[in-house]
Amino acid sequence: MSKIAVLPDILINKIAAGEVIERPASIVRELIDNSIDAGSTKIDIDILHGGKKLIKVSDNGCGMDRDDAMLCLERHATSKIKSEDDLFDISTLGFRGEALPAIASVSKITLSTSAVNSDAGTRIEIGVNQKKDVTAGPPLQGTTIEVRDIFYNTPARRKFLKSTPTELSHIIETVVQKAFAYPGISFSLSHNGGDILNVPVASNLKERLIQLYSGELAAEFLEIEKGARGIKVYGFASAPDFARARRSHQYIFVNKRPVKNSTISHAIYTAYAGLVPKDRHPAYFLFVDIDSGKVDVNVHPAKREVRFESPDEIHRLAGEAIHAALNPGHDTETARGPAPDTAFNTRRYTEYPSRDNPVVCESALGMFDPSQTDFFTSGVTQDVRRFFHLGESFFATVTDDGLLIVDQHAAHERILYEKFLRKTTIESEALFLPLRAEMPVREYHLIIRHKELLHGFGIDLDDFGGNNVIVRSLPKGLPKTDIKGLLMDIAAGIVEEETSGVRDGLAGGLLENIAARIACHKSVRGSEPLNNEELTGLMSDLDKTGAPGRCPHGRPTRILLSLDDLAKMFKRK
Repeated sequence: MSKIAVLPDILINKIAAGEVIERPASIVRELIDNSIDAGSTKIDIDILHGGKKLIKVSDNGCGMDRDDAMLCLERHATSKIKSEDDLFDISTLGFRGEALPAIASVSKITLSTSAVNSDAGTRIEIGVNQKKDVTAGPPLQGTTIEVRDIFYNTPARRKFLKSTPTELSHIIETVVQKAFAYPGISFSLSHNGGDILNVPVASNLKERLIQLYSGELAAEFLEIEKGARGIKVYGFASAPDFARARRSHQYIFVNKRPVKNSTISHAIYTAYAGLVPKDRHPAYFLFVDIDSGKVDVNVHPAKREVRFESPDEIHRLAGEAIHAALNPGHDTETARGPAPDTAFNTRRYTEYPSRDNPVVCESALGMFDPSQTDFFTSGVTQDVRRFFHLGESFFATVTDDGLLIVDQHAAHERILYEKFLRKTTIESEALFLPLRAEMPVREYHLIIRHKELLHGFGIDLDDFGGNNVIVRSLPKGLPKTDIKGLLMDIAAGIVEEETSGVRDGLAGGLLENIAARIACHKSVRGSEPLNNEELTGLMSDLDKTGAPGRCPHGRPTRILLSLDDLAKMFKRK
């Protein structure tokens, strides 16, 4: 008896579902893509329980007659590909012909549609055991697809779905990406009957940016536009001062398809080199329009990655586009930067032979400045325990073991982080005038959903409507100039925890993440000099923490140059 057998269609479709459908947001993405390809100008998405119970997508596109409605649910049935050559010239979003049958294999699906100017429509229901029921329906403009009980027949996959808020967060992100890429289409999203997003048709990309991310946030971005040899790069990049602690709000669209691409990402970071600190990240919405024959979209089953025919040209053009926006009126040659695989030497030692030219040690720690008179004129001996500053970010003290160098911001972060986690020393300070902060739709819903948790950290806020929150009190001493930045960082931390798949639904990881972000905003800046008494208190508090050697983000708070290290540097060993 043969050991090899041809798999049944239902199992083939479930395997395809495993490649195409990761979670409810994947279904939303596929259905929106089909609606866009159908020429829709209006797409409405209704969700129940994070998409686990219902995903309903309605559009006003071209619709289908009865025959096409039947065929669209068959595997590898598509209107996008006619020949092998078409595989390498994809100009539409959905093209594999696997999405609908894959969705139908792991859920209950209802499709209602009618062709333009038709007197009747078609309604197809696929339920348990793939039973198909086809009936006539009323004429309607476009197509409506309802997907219910995702993974109802594959419990092993259903158990990997995350909490309702987490799945909803992924859906919001998907809809926002699609809405941003297609400003000529109106989008609405509701969850359990409540409106989440409602954006009308926008006249241009900037108007859509304001609709989705607020006018206040849009003001932090620079417009980008550059083209050459049939390639156009355009969009928005944040001003250097808006750089954040996390890689949030970084989007790349190739032919309006949201993708990840290391070539473009490297070009962007190269353009920002020297303008933002190494531990901060720019935000950007970068679009690349290119001949579909010069980009391969078949690299990833979910179409998240693409491959360019000429990546060097894309790297150069993207880098020059960002550089031109950041440096108006300057030459763009410096935007080209090194190739992505170039290694950088972050530490070097330069020796000088005479006493007048002492050793200069430049490293990731910063520059040791021999002109610091408060150190070199103090007659340092083993009995002296005073502090001296190194540049704007560090201070140092002599110990019995050598020279201890401290990053005052990182040290303060560790101290505050542990205080916030203990929640025993958080003093809340009411604002004389409440502050309003307008936020992007996803971050707004995350902050409102976790406002009780934030209250425990001394942040009192309320829903102000229209993606706005009103902040009434903050932890005492927290700078009030960047409230939106703090809330955006907290929202990014919530997304980080909810999408990591490690701590979904567990409060512990989220508490730690939020505590670290508030501590970062509240801790002293590197450029704020502290006196000896303040530094003594800082060192004492740091020693009392559970992990004094690292800040909450994992960076070192202090580094010891031991006597043995110094002997080696001076070649005495």
